[in-house]
Amino acid sequence: MLNLAILPIVAAVAMAEDLSAAIASADRIAAARVDGAPIYVHEVQRLIERVLGRRKVTPEARPVLEAETLEQLVKRRLILKFLEKRNLAASREDLEAEVSRIKRQLAQQGTTLEEYLQRTGQTRGDLEQTLLWEQTWRRYLERNLSEENLERYFQSRRREFDGTELRVAHILIKPAVADDPESLTAAVQQAEQIRGQIAAGAVDFAAAAREHSASPTAEQGGDIGFLGRKAPMPEPFSKAAFALKPGEVSPPVVTPFGAHLIQVLEAKPGDKTWRDVRGELEQAVTQYLFDWVATQQRPHSQVEYTGAAPHFEPGTKKLNPSAATR
Repeated sequence: MLNLAILPIVAAVAMAEDLSAAIASADRIAAARVDGAPIYVHEVQRLIERVLGRRKVTPEARPVLEAETLEQLVKRRLILKFLEKRNLAASREDLEAEVSRIKRQLAQQGTTLEEYLQRTGQTRGDLEQTLLWEQTWRRYLERNLSEENLERYFQSRRREFDGTELRVAHILIKPAVADDPESLTAAVQQAEQIRGQIAAGAVDFAAAAREHSASPTAEQGGDIGFLGRKAPMPEPFSKAAFALKPGEVSPPVVTPFGAHLIQVLEAKPGDKTWRDVRGELEQAVTQYLFDWVATQQRPHSQVEYTGAAPHFEPGTKKLNPSAATR
């Protein structure tokens, strides 16, 4: 997933050379609207281009990437509304000062703002919208990424950052048919039943793994060995494992391999302090704030998707059916 919440602030002038001619000449078609204000298809394409640079994306992955990017742009609009209502957004004077700075920078390169906007397929309003977001979000982060907040976040999620390793066992239930929603649902239901048997004491986890798991670790009672927070398992698996105490069994966790039940067998505490992982903490807190603020505003805003660009079904990571066929 594109981590656009922590995308470094890039001067608008620096964007120009990375934008393709196709994006620059794109029609102004709305991909979504937040309280009636449009987010255009070319905004989605421009942000993807800005993040990816020269890297390529397969045709199969493109719809998901576009849907993720559109969702991030929707969240940005929601965050701006939240912060504007609290008088925390950049002012008109702030924007004019930044536009003046950009004009001076462009003049040193022998071009004008108007030429730059035409070359990148933007209007003055597009540029100001970008600058409003960047200045507002940067200031909000400056207020909230204090040492006190970073340490508090670290203490509340210590095992995720201090180098803790967990010895983990799992039971893998594979869908009967790959990439089939009904088969995956059946696998999740089977995992739920097995979890119920374990909770009732009818069978222990290791025995259930030997009987039911489709993983190569089944003969070892599902024992994977020690793993860290960031590797080597898929993120949904690791996230669920690090939320468990030793002996606990997770609800079914879905990954590309199927439905998992996870049990933590042993925890090996880490010894890193919050200062040791400050950069990682800043990224994590930034992402947390980005999602939290957008969530606070969403019930108070109307978000509409036009279907002109791939998007997720509201509240899910499931592509809209029309988007999946693009």
